[in-house]
Amino acid sequence: MKRRTIAALLACTMVIGTLAGCSSEPKNPGDSDTTVTETTAAETTAAAQTGPKVFNDYMTTDIDTLNSHIYTLSASADVIKPTTLLLYRQYPTADGKSFEYIPELAESEPEQVDADGKIWQIKIRENAKWENGDSINVDDVIYSFQMCLDPLMVNNRASQLASDYITITKATDYYLQGTENKVSWDEVGIKRNGDYMLGLELDAPVTAADIKSHFNYVWTNLVHKPTYEAGMNEDRTKTSYGSTGDTYKSCGAYILTEWVPGSVFKMKKNPDYVLADHIKLDEYVYKVVADRNTALELYLNGELDEVALSPEAIEQYVDDPSIKVAPATSIQTLAINHGNTNNNGILGNLNFRKALFYAVDRQSIAKMTNGIPANYLVASKCLGLDGKTFREMPESQEYLTENLGYDPKLAKEYYDKAMEECGLTSLTLTLQYNETSANNKAASEFLHKSFPEIFGDSFTLELMAAPSGVLNSYIKGWKDGDPNSFELQWRGWNTSTPAPWNGLKVYTGMYSNKNEPYYNDEVDALWEKANYDLEAKMDSAYRLELTREIEKIVLDEVAACPVYEAPSYYLINPKVILPSDVYIPGYGFGFTISDKEV
Repeated sequence: MKRRTIAALLACTMVIGTLAGCSSEPKNPGDSDTTVTETTAAETTAAAQTGPKVFNDYMTTDIDTLNSHIYTLSASADVIKPTTLLLYRQYPTADGKSFEYIPELAESEPEQVDADGKIWQIKIRENAKWENGDSINVDDVIYSFQMCLDPLMVNNRASQLASDYITITKATDYYLQGTENKVSWDEVGIKRNGDYMLGLELDAPVTAADIKSHFNYVWTNLVHKPTYEAGMNEDRTKTSYGSTGDTYKSCGAYILTEWVPGSVFKMKKNPDYVLADHIKLDEYVYKVVADRNTALELYLNGELDEVALSPEAIEQYVDDPSIKVAPATSIQTLAINHGNTNNNGILGNLNFRKALFYAVDRQSIAKMTNGIPANYLVASKCLGLDGKTFREMPESQEYLTENLGYDPKLAKEYYDKAMEECGLTSLTLTLQYNETSANNKAASEFLHKSFPEIFGDSFTLELMAAPSGVLNSYIKGWKDGDPNSFELQWRGWNTSTPAPWNGLKVYTGMYSNKNEPYYNDEVDALWEKANYDLEAKMDSAYRLELTREIEKIVLDEVAACPVYEAPSYYLINPKVILPSDVYIPGYGFGFTISDKEV
C-alpha cells in the first residue's frame, strides 16, 4: 500500500514539475541511517505556542562562511539569502503556483538605455539600511561586485557574477588578470550613474528578465564595506568577512542575532527591511543537527517546524496528512576526476568512463533510495514546452541509452579496452560519500559489490565516508594544484528549473566552481549560443534543442556519471501557514516568508 502511495506521490512530483520555476531552490538536507522511532507525526508535532512567531528550522551541515563571494555550501546560502539584499528576489505569485522576480534593493524594473539591449540601468531604493543604521546606496552595490570580481582575491563566485544570464563587459578579463593590471576597474561594465543609479554595459543583448534572473543569485548579495575592509589581510588577497557573527552585517528580511558555530543561527525580523510587509515571522532559527533522523526526533518533540524525511522514514510517514513532496533538486552523479594521474591516468580514459556508466544498475539503486533512475544530466524538474518537462519531451528521450544505461557486457568490454590502453592488470579506486547520507551510503555499498562482479577480480572499489566539508575540500583540491585530490565522489547540482540551458554551465570551461576538470570547446560554444544568442532568446524550441546537443555531448564523454534523482518528502508543522499549498518548483515552500499560528 505504502509503495503504491510513494509511486503516486512521485507522479504528483512530475506534475508539480511542470509549473514555472527558477534557478535557486532551498536546501535539501543530508540524511542518515539512524533508526527512527515509530510515531505519528500529526499527533506529536509542535504544541501550541504563545508569544513571538518563531520558525524553527535545521541544517545537517555547518556553514563554511557567510561571505557570499566564496561560500560553497548550501547551508551558507540558507543564512546569507534572508539576511542580505539582492537587486531582485523571487517571491510567489498571487495564485501561489509559480514565482516572479520583484525589485528588492532595486526600486523598479531594469531600464533599457540603448536600442540593442546591451546598456541598462537600475534605480536603487533610497530607504535601505544596514543593521547598524548605515544608509545603502549604489556605492554599496558597486563595492560588493568589485570585491567579488577582485583579481587578487580570486573568489570562486567571480565567474558567475561576470557571466551567467548576462555577460558584464570586461568583468571576466578583470578578475582573471591576477597581478597584471592590464584591465582597470573603470573598463568593467558596472557603472555609477548617480547616488542611486547603477549602470550596466553588457557584451550581448539581453532582456529585463535576464537581468533580474542574474541578480537574484546569492553571490550578488551586498557585503558591508567597513566590515569587509576591516577583515582584509595586508596583501589584500583574503578577508575574514562572514567568518563569525562579528565579521558580518545584515540588511535583509532578517538580522542575524546569534551564531554559535556548529549549533545555532538565530535571525530576527528586520523592521527596516525594504519589503517588510512580506515578512510575517518574528524570528527564524536554524539548528545544526547530526542528520535527518535527529531532526525528525526534534520535530516530533515540537522543537522543529519542518523536516525532510530520511529514506527509511518515508514509508513510515508517507500517509501522514502533513507530508508534502518536493521534486529532486539535483541528479546524484559520480563525479570523475578526469585529471587524476594515478593508475596511469585511467580516469581520463573515455573507455573507462564508459565502463563506469554502463556498469551502474540505476533501477536497483533507485529502488533502495526511493528515487528515480537517471541516465541523464538535465533533471526531471526542468521545464520544457507545451506543459511538458524537458525530460517528458520525446526529443529529450530519443538519445538516452537503452535500459537506463545498464549493460554489464558492454561495460566489461569498455573496461578491458581501458585497462589495456592504460597498461594496467589491476585497479583500485576510492569512492567518497557524505557520512550523513543514507542514500549515498546505500548506493556506494551497492556499487562496491556490483562493480567487481562486472569488471572481475582485477577491480576493487574502496569506500570513504566523510563530512561534507571534508568532501568539499577534496573536490576543490584539483583546482588548488593537487590533480590527485580525489578519484570518485557523489555530487549533485541544483540547477535552473526554467532554464536548463543555463544550468549546464557546470560542464563548461568557464565555470570556476565545477566538480570535474572537464573541458570541451564545442560544449562551451553551444552554451554561449543557448544563453546569449538573440535567435535562441527569441525561440524557446531552438534553445531547448541546443540544450539537448550539450547534454548529448557531455553524456557521450561521461563528464560525470548520472545515477539517480531523489524527491524529498517533508513533514511540516500544521501551524505553519505556507505561501502556497504546494511546493513551487524553482522556489520551494517559502519557509522564510510563511506565517504561523500562535
